Amino acid sequence: MKISSKYVILSVAFFLLSFAITVQLRITSSEESEVTQEKIVTELKDKIFELNDNNEKLNKKIEITQKDLEEIRTKAAENDTSNTEKSDLIKKYTIIQGNTDVKGQGIIVRYYPSEIRQNGENFGNADITKDLVDIVNELKNAGAEAIAVNEIRITGTSSIEMEKNNIVVDGVRISRPYIVKAIGNPETMNSSLIRPGGTIELIKNDRAKIELVIAKEVKISRSENIE
Repeated sequence: MKISSKYVILSVAFFLLSFAITVQLRITSSEESEVTQEKIVTELKDKIFELNDNNEKLNKKIEITQKDLEEIRTKAAENDTSNTEKSDLIKKYTIIQGNTDVKGQGIIVRYYPSEIRQNGENFGNADITKDLVDIVNELKNAGAEAIAVNEIRITGTSSIEMEKNNIVVDGVRISRPYIVKAIGNPETMNSSLIRPGGTIELIKNDRAKIELVIAKEVKISRSENIE
């Protein structure tokens, strides 16, 4: 049987067409794949840029937050210092006014007046009053935080004076033994009292006897005049 040349030509043409279509499909698929890959790479790059930008913004926010936190801590420390100073001032004012009981290290002065002064005159209550006032003032000048005379609290408005030949502290009559208590730095107060030419030396010159005791704990009650 003879094969027609026309049939052969058609077969070859069909084969070549099929091959061409297959090649074209492969090329199209490859091109589409390349386009897809390029798209993915582009999206990834955009995402990386976006993440970097967000990271920079986040770092700036963190830096600002840290600065704000530091400012808050600084202000808090300043407020703590201010509150501490205010608290110390209130405490000091309360002590000076005699509004509260106080205890702490200090000094105790026992004063025993003589019957006869150095010049031969009688040692009267006026002399005792003056000596007690001098002792109290010396202790105040030496930084005493709280003072009491015969357990009567001395405040900013206190008075030690003579009334009808009696020694009176804030309206309360006192008598022997005369004991002055003071809370504060005992070494400073003691040095102030016994310094040459100071209160104690002048009192001793009038034959009065003075005993000074440095105490680890001295207790002074609140003023009875506080309402």
